[in-house]
Amino acid sequence: MHDVVIDNAVIVTMDEDRRVVHGWIAIDDGAISALGERTAPAARERIDAGGGLLHPGFVSAHQHTMDTLGRAAAGETREFFDWLFGTYYGTVLGYGPTDARRAAGLAAHDLARAVVTTVVDCWGVGDAGSGRAHGCLRATAEVAAASGLRWIIAPMVSDRFPASWEPFLAAAPPGPSGDPFRPDALIAPTEVALRFAADALDLARDRVEVWTSVELPEMASDELLAGMAVLSASAGRGFTTHLCASEAGAVDATGERAVRRLDRLGLLRAGVVAAHLTHTDAGDRELLAAAKVGAAHCATSTMLGGGSRSALGELRESGMPVGLGLDNATLNATADMAAEMRHALMFDRACGTGQSRPTPAEVLAHATIDGARALGMADRLGSLEPGKRADLVLVDMRGSQFEPRGDEVTALVFQARADDIRLVLVDGEPVYAR
Repeated sequence: MHDVVIDNAVIVTMDEDRRVVHGWIAIDDGAISALGERTAPAARERIDAGGGLLHPGFVSAHQHTMDTLGRAAAGETREFFDWLFGTYYGTVLGYGPTDARRAAGLAAHDLARAVVTTVVDCWGVGDAGSGRAHGCLRATAEVAAASGLRWIIAPMVSDRFPASWEPFLAAAPPGPSGDPFRPDALIAPTEVALRFAADALDLARDRVEVWTSVELPEMASDELLAGMAVLSASAGRGFTTHLCASEAGAVDATGERAVRRLDRLGLLRAGVVAAHLTHTDAGDRELLAAAKVGAAHCATSTMLGGGSRSALGELRESGMPVGLGLDNATLNATADMAAEMRHALMFDRACGTGQSRPTPAEVLAHATIDGARALGMADRLGSLEPGKRADLVLVDMRGSQFEPRGDEVTALVFQARADDIRLVLVDGEPVYAR
């Protein structure tokens, strides 16, 4: 007898054959044990899906939860450095642990409501190594553990500023509280940054993982990057960063491309996730794909930040595993992965770089199985197959927006809304229900 059976469902498996199964799925010990189309087997608990749609939980391959308290700023149009210093850091530099706990709590609610069951959280409140930062990080880890979600915390560290940033640092606006911007809070001595990253690894527990991260390669010395490569590899943890997010960030003052620099310093491998990749060249993408680095495409934040070029097509064609990311709350205030899929499709159709445009099924793959591949977790997440963890979502398909009924995958991508979500499970345990 199974622990749980969900019956009378339309199951979008996202397996290799992209099967859609009209039937049931069984869960035992937090994993999917079987699925089929005939009469459902016996179970201790039976859930009637009522003809609703089951799909794998979404993966947000790149996100920042700490600026959730500043998301009211999403209506403002700002240049990048005004946003980075005045909005993001203008918000989080004033945090104590209570603020971090509240920000993470709001993010946890939003993620579960948006059926994001796995998130890579590029985490930062500045002042790496300080008591304030340690307190905020512990508070975030506690909320993450209590949420029941798969939460990958990746504390961002930096130890230098590019010389070209000096004018922007000098002109940085005050934060929302009116306090002057503190540039020194964004960087730390190399040994302090490495120690903070190493200490953070001990916060891993249950479904909470801790990875290593630098905010931007251009904000990290060779010593810091090489140290992070050793730390992450020796601990068996992932590494993530923003990469080639701007033309200036794609190549340094010496002419060395950022991707080749990471390769030289040992930071291109499976289990590494690079966010944005908006300004890569063909050689960059070839190197990244060969190293099995994952990509995180963030359409909504790129558009709201003024970007006019979708990298999705060229990343897909490179052979890299590509996931989707919700990125910053101050640039993507609703934390809605269904909307992110639509935005990825529309951005690509308007400003795409590939030879063809992705279908709804392919974009759904980027939000599920391809996102899991990008994180190096496709052996246990991203599709509904026996042996994988029971991270799944039940969508109520009775809303008028689903009529007339047609292709289930197209309907999920183009027509589903957050208020259609009936149940979200992680390891077979409910994290959201209504």
